[in-house]
Amino acid sequence: MDKRVMKAVAAGLLIILAIIIIVIWAAFLRKGGNKDISDPLPESSTTNMQQDSTSAYTATTAVQTYIIGTWEDKLAVFMPPETTPYQLFDIYIATFPEEEQEKLKQGIVVNDEATLASLLEDYTS
Repeated sequence: MDKRVMKAVAAGLLIILAIIIIVIWAAFLRKGGNKDISDPLPESSTTNMQQDSTSAYTATTAVQTYIIGTWEDKLAVFMPPETTPYQLFDIYIATFPEEEQEKLKQGIVVNDEATLASLLEDYTS
């Protein structure tokens, strides 16, 4: 065979080999072969745990915090880390006793919906 043909065949084989290696490497990465040991759980596992209400992980870390406070001098509920109100009521805090106004200006932290509902009922009735 001609030397040029031999070089062309060899170059073609090298290109095919390189493509096969790249495909295998990409498949390996897609299956999670290159895990970062600083992140013990893949993102999908964390998401599944947060969605599973029976998980101990959810029970200890997924507690929603609410803050009852003020927004433009009105009663408001915030869900940190958001800085805009989750709920805004058409109730001016100036209608409350001074002590309650101060508490609301500081923000009242609530860790469950039942307590939130009870406090909001007190403020809105």
